Amino acid sequence: MSIERTSSSHESFEQYRESYLTKVAEKLYQDPDHPEKEPRNRSIIYVPYHGVDEGLQQDCPDILFTDSGDQKVTKVLSETDVIINIARGEEVVEAEIGHPDRNVKLPPESVANTDMVSDLYVRAIESGNTNVQVVHTGRMNNKTIAMATAMPILAETAGLNYEEVIHTSDAKIRKLVEEKQVDLNDLIHEVDTDPTMQDMQVCTRALRRIYEARNINPDTASSSELTDALLDEYKNYPRISTSTLMKEQMLQNVAEKLRSEGKSEKEINEVVGKLDEFTDEEPDSVDTVTNFTNSIPMILSDKLIKNGYNADEVGIMSTEQKMELLADTEMTAVIVADIAHMPRVMWLADYLMPDNFKLVFVESRTDLDKETLQKSMEREERSFGLGSNWLSNQMGTRNPAKVGELADNAYWGKDSISNKEINDKLKNNN
Repeated sequence: MSIERTSSSHESFEQYRESYLTKVAEKLYQDPDHPEKEPRNRSIIYVPYHGVDEGLQQDCPDILFTDSGDQKVTKVLSETDVIINIARGEEVVEAEIGHPDRNVKLPPESVANTDMVSDLYVRAIESGNTNVQVVHTGRMNNKTIAMATAMPILAETAGLNYEEVIHTSDAKIRKLVEEKQVDLNDLIHEVDTDPTMQDMQVCTRALRRIYEARNINPDTASSSELTDALLDEYKNYPRISTSTLMKEQMLQNVAEKLRSEGKSEKEINEVVGKLDEFTDEEPDSVDTVTNFTNSIPMILSDKLIKNGYNADEVGIMSTEQKMELLADTEMTAVIVADIAHMPRVMWLADYLMPDNFKLVFVESRTDLDKETLQKSMEREERSFGLGSNWLSNQMGTRNPAKVGELADNAYWGKDSISNKEINDKLKNNN
């Protein structure tokens, strides 16, 4: 089916977009683990929001382009195992009164993605597919990694458990810090020099990154200057996951859509209750790579449990074991992302998702102007170039478990330990 553009007003953007899509299509079906098997074979359906030129369809013969209303999409939704909502950044705002942990607003792209996922989910259940899983991915700006890693130090200066920090107002944290008067100079020195606190040095390294970005020398600055900088950094730290916000929005969207269709409150509650049960929130990821490496095990687990496997047994399986058990089970994943993000999302999904998945990519209705879209897509193309080299050449594997481990080490450091472990060590050293 030919899906052609309906407007010539975006000609420059469309030309750029189609050139980028062609580059991405040329990189599909790679397999660095088994180069002798390239190109791999996989069913890919692409549902563009704005349509594409017929020439692009000819340049990408392995991709089936179609529109959202096509019968093929309806059939796919009736068979879909999972719909994946790809997060797109976050906007830190002033926290809601009485809810210090709710200081994040979804950007337009994530709102549009969630609206599209909601529509697709309703279409799926109306086609008879009532067991479809929904996965909302989380997103953390990589600029917040240092603050996330330094959280146990902030908790220590306030006399709180690190898990309590995000539920405490900024004003209360500052008051607690002033009352406890922990000397950050001394704490940093103690952690850096005490062999028994070696595991916590990941926190002081993170603190130093925060101070370095602010042109503060932690070895010469006063403790009050260090404390003020840390508290100021925390003000811009997102305290609720985008995946939680997208889940909340989708539950509301689906209820409203069913209500507009004349469904009874009992019917609505049943559908929304089941949607809530079958929804998974992926923990905050630094990038789209880890969105997938975190989500894939959840998707495989859900399928195994629905196939009759014991949930406790599935819970202790490795990702590789899950992939092996489902290798001969054909599955379908519908992935929703915004226009600018989608080409890179498509490449990553094909690269990381097991080969038993059919992939369907649906662009969301992001009503951004063409200049904003093009700038966003240009950033995405740069990320695609770096990411494809990082995964296929430097990592040299598409095994999602291995890629996830390598990515986590790259972002968080090979010596990092969980905040809970760090928090416990701080308490034990007091």
